[in-house]
Amino acid sequence: MQNKVKLLLVGPSECGKSTLSNFLSESGDVGGMIYRPTKGCRIVEFEIPNLTVNGMTKKVEVELWDVSGDMKYESCWPGIQRGSNGVLFVYNPGREDHARILDHFYTQFVEQQGLRETQCIVFCHYKPGTNGKGAKLSSSFNQVLTVDSQLEEDGVSTVRRDFNDFVGSVLTHMSAVVEMQENSILM
Repeated sequence: MQNKVKLLLVGPSECGKSTLSNFLSESGDVGGMIYRPTKGCRIVEFEIPNLTVNGMTKKVEVELWDVSGDMKYESCWPGIQRGSNGVLFVYNPGREDHARILDHFYTQFVEQQGLRETQCIVFCHYKPGTNGKGAKLSSSFNQVLTVDSQLEEDGVSTVRRDFNDFVGSVLTHMSAVVEMQENSILM
């Protein structure tokens, strides 16, 4: 089984994608208050040293592609998508417009790539000072796991666990696809 996964982190501008990618990769400022928009895409590589997949503990290499939420970079998306194994959607629940924007990302990053719902997860990301759950997601996300993420002390271990579980499920899916392909060759 392959122990490397390419994941895309997508969502509207200013929803916390880069903060979340910095936290997951342990590679940068998580609590910064100055907004710095991602230009195009930022790739963060890191390892998950002890991830259990199909009953076996593995070291997994993760390529996390933090994709800008600015639509002016949409022409770059086909190149960014190539070879991706899963998508992490991020949105701010305090912003009504984020649900509509996520629908566009779903069409572009899931439907056009032929990914399955099991290869997706939604992080309802509570930035400091975010109130309520204003953005209701469309039916496109009914079969996609949605988790709350808050990088305050109480939510830190939950966010990492949810992410690791997601990576494990993506690797399980990848393994099943390879097995089906191998079986079809043998028949």
